[in-house]
Amino acid sequence: MLLGLGCNVPGVLATRILETRKEKFIAATLLSIAVPCMALQGMLFGLLGAYGIKGLGIVFVTLTAVWLFLGFFLKKIIRGTSPEIFVEIPPYRVPYMKGIIKKVWMRLKWFIKEAIPFVLLGVIIANLLYTFGIIQFIGKISEPIFFHLLGLPREAAGALILGFLRKDIAVGMLIPLHLTLKQLIVASVVLSMYFPCVATFAVLLKELGVIDLLKSTAIMLLSALFIGGLLNLILSVTLI
Repeated sequence: MLLGLGCNVPGVLATRILETRKEKFIAATLLSIAVPCMALQGMLFGLLGAYGIKGLGIVFVTLTAVWLFLGFFLKKIIRGTSPEIFVEIPPYRVPYMKGIIKKVWMRLKWFIKEAIPFVLLGVIIANLLYTFGIIQFIGKISEPIFFHLLGLPREAAGALILGFLRKDIAVGMLIPLHLTLKQLIVASVVLSMYFPCVATFAVLLKELGVIDLLKSTAIMLLSALFIGGLLNLILSVTLI
């Protein structure tokens, strides 16, 4: 979870230390839904920072509550065991600089090889979707969901769709829409919850397999729509 606050990709990879399918599924799903990466956090601060705790506080309190309650719910409904983790801790020694540099390079090389291509692919797909008007078309047909359930304008569909490719860019796309504080909070929470970025999605496929990935994706989507709709109702009454 702490690694996920930097980047969700190494966070999902770290679930390999967990022994059972139940533990890995719950950890990876919660990580993808309620643990925003550093890039996304930076964009959230840029988007809502001017509103102070009234804006950012609601977003992060909501994500924390989802993390706790959804984790408790998944623990109850998913079959399996959760054994204690026993990890051998090596003795502390003065770091071997050559070994550290080698390990950092190995991990950096892996990230460049495995994650960067998906990021570039996401940029290409985003441009193609805009060029051919596909995003505008999806926004038009999904207007009942965005407007009636989430209280967002049709134009926000583009940001939410691109959130699957790059969440930080998607949050930045909300700025020109001149949304109200309520709409900014709802859009930020939904963007944070509903899908991880494409690089994390690829790693989830590798770690969980197709069936568990589909289950995890369904949980992400349903949770995002439910929490987004609930926030829209609550903030419509309470937020001035």
